Amino acid sequence: MLKQNWRVISALERIGDNLLIVAAFFGAYYGRTSLLYWNEILELGLRFEGEALLPIQNYLPVLLVGLIGYSVTLNAMGAYGSMRLSSVWRLFKLALVSSIVVFLMVAAALFVLKLPISRSFVALFVVLAGCGLALQRYTVLKFLRYWRRRGRNFRSVIVCGVGEQAVRLARELSQRPELGIHVRAFADLRDSELDQRMAANRLRAELSEFMQVGRILAGVDEVAQALKDYAIDEVLFTDVVAVMPQVEDLLLLCADQGVQTTIAADIFSIGLVKSGISYFGGMPLIHFQTPPGDSWELALKRAIDVVVSGALLVLMAPVFVLISIGVKTSPGPVLFKQTRMGLNGRLFQMYKFRSMRVNAEQDLTLLRTNNEMNGPVFKMKNDPRVTIFGRFLRRFSLDELPQLWNVFVGEMSLVGPRPPIPGEVGLYERKTRRRLSMRPGLTCIWQVSGRNNIKDFDDWVALDLHYIDNWSLSRDIILLLRTIPAVLLGTGAR
Repeated sequence: MLKQNWRVISALERIGDNLLIVAAFFGAYYGRTSLLYWNEILELGLRFEGEALLPIQNYLPVLLVGLIGYSVTLNAMGAYGSMRLSSVWRLFKLALVSSIVVFLMVAAALFVLKLPISRSFVALFVVLAGCGLALQRYTVLKFLRYWRRRGRNFRSVIVCGVGEQAVRLARELSQRPELGIHVRAFADLRDSELDQRMAANRLRAELSEFMQVGRILAGVDEVAQALKDYAIDEVLFTDVVAVMPQVEDLLLLCADQGVQTTIAADIFSIGLVKSGISYFGGMPLIHFQTPPGDSWELALKRAIDVVVSGALLVLMAPVFVLISIGVKTSPGPVLFKQTRMGLNGRLFQMYKFRSMRVNAEQDLTLLRTNNEMNGPVFKMKNDPRVTIFGRFLRRFSLDELPQLWNVFVGEMSLVGPRPPIPGEVGLYERKTRRRLSMRPGLTCIWQVSGRNNIKDFDDWVALDLHYIDNWSLSRDIILLLRTIPAVLLGTGAR
């Protein structure tokens, strides 16, 4: 019944979205005049293509692209699923990302079709549509949560599990009544009565501050009886590794009775490892992956890498020429290339402006005793292999500029852990290899935290893993901004 209710809400949302997009279209067309008025009154200095727009029928392609673009993007991002577990930020993110996608789609269509349509109109259209979609979803979410706090539109569930996962789940549900999920009972599916009594006492003790835990169902038969005696909407299975046969029996029982079932995908309770579900044909698959995993933000990160690195390669071409002339003041090639390890251990050729004398790598064995870094990485102050011009390049990280090409072709990223040498990776501990789970970058936390002033390799790894575990697009932007003064001031560079 609740699922049917949500399908009605979802259908109404789709209709509402389309009406908002149409309203935003007309609002942008007829509201652009007010922009001209306030631009003149407030002396904002905004530039417009002209005071009058073409007849409205000339702008209908924008409306068509907008309707299709928003529909496809919102569907792809899961905007029409249940809001029960959605955060306010996620709803606003849906509106923001879909508006950016639609703006790019409209801009591409106008460019291809050579349509003389006002850019200020297009910008105003997506802004109004995005704000409308965000406000609509925020209002619906607040209304539904207000309703649920008063005992309406809730789901009654049985939690089959009494271990750590069950405690975490119950604690989260008790702290978020707006989700409308009511735990009707807990169940212990194990056969040992002693284990059941001990687990029941522990569960009551750990949840005493959050909820009143009544009788705990024991075994499959008592759960089956509860499904007959009470109105249960869903059965949640946690801590399932030791009770797989019982879980299978209850899954079949619930399927026969039409009761929805959910299994905690974090089957093994592996800390930082994230889990998810997908389907291959008709087979459900559970995926376990460490952060950052796969997300639309990573795709956007890659798009930013391509655009920024491509633009910098073109704009800095004169700088590349000047540096090349300086490098040639010592014998040898302009570029130094070295095999490095990238994403998940992929080998690639990393490029740098040569800052050392020719065959410097062959002298590394003789200098190992002067290594100032604890661990497999070699760092040495006043390295005798570095040329005079090379010291200048390293001081301001100019020797790294050719890696913009590695970024452009997808071997590296603007931000990410520095790419290691294969020989170093062979000395890594097991957990250290997680540095390879993200595309290596030109800069990361290490670069803006003192670089060569950090002496311990474990500290360097800790910074990289902290970056990976807490990755976000906004964090990348902040690191890029922090890199600029670090490079200009030569902080920690040698």
